[in-house]
Amino acid sequence: RGLTAAYRDWIDTREGEIASGTAGVDGDEMTEVAASHIEEMRSAATRIDAGIELLESDARALRAFRLANRAMQLQRARQDWVRGGARPGELTDGTEAAWSPFQIAYVLLNLPGITDPAHADRDIADLLWFPTGGGKTEAYLGLVAFVILLRRIRNSSAIGVAVIMRYTLRLLTI
Repeated sequence: RGLTAAYRDWIDTREGEIASGTAGVDGDEMTEVAASHIEEMRSAATRIDAGIELLESDARALRAFRLANRAMQLQRARQDWVRGGARPGELTDGTEAAWSPFQIAYVLLNLPGITDPAHADRDIADLLWFPTGGGKTEAYLGLVAFVILLRRIRNSSAIGVAVIMRYTLRLLTI
């Protein structure tokens, strides 16, 4: 909840800058685009809150979320250990790992659409636009882990493909 409160404060500040003319937004067309962006940001904040509410109300989704976070935490610890030379006795449990705000926001805002096949968010394609090395892959892998775990929690005999993923390198090279 602190994340979305801070995000909404940031949105309000940007909106105030646009209204006061200090945001560098000039002309009617740019003002319309800026207003559209503000509206989309507010929608994202609402979607993040909906993800939090889902975790509060759905015990299976909460379990999948916790397990996905633990899997990502262990993966990060192992990755850091390997990059550090993979010396025996230096592998940690990953407790020092943390999501960046955009990563956990991305995971949370997508949870309702992932858990409910009839959810309106299924018609939304979210694009993570962030510099290389900024954590995009971890954000969507966190969602992948959630999907796989929730599927197994809901149906322990589920088999087959749970996620189809196309590696982003093709897009990056274009």
